[in-house]
Amino acid sequence: SAPVLLVIAHGSRDPRHAATVHALVRRVRSLRPEVRVETGFLDFNVPSVRGVLESLETEGVRDVVALPLLLTRAFHAKADIPAVLADAPPRLRIRQAEVLGPSPLLRSALERRLYEAGLTPADKSSTGVV
Repeated sequence: SAPVLLVIAHGSRDPRHAATVHALVRRVRSLRPEVRVETGFLDFNVPSVRGVLESLETEGVRDVVALPLLLTRAFHAKADIPAVLADAPPRLRIRQAEVLGPSPLLRSALERRLYEAGLTPADKSSTGVV
């Protein structure tokens, strides 16, 4: 059977974060109804990644593709996600996909938003974004 796509989000105390992640996953499901897509959060929100993996294993799922909903290969992608996946039920075969970015499209959108907020091209070399 086809693998389950597990979207892994950071999580936040701000309820808008989870709402946005769930809206994105609903959109993916509508565009690709043949793919089972689940959501798990590293912190603050439920379901947790560990909880989703345990539920999938209980259902008899064997193959999972873990997709970090992250824009960079920072600490969560390098440490947190591999650790939680390594602790998954042993009968699951899990492949971790790369993070979403950085992408030229994302950089372009970020620049556009910064310019809309008042950044000028002259400010570009001295402006950092976290």
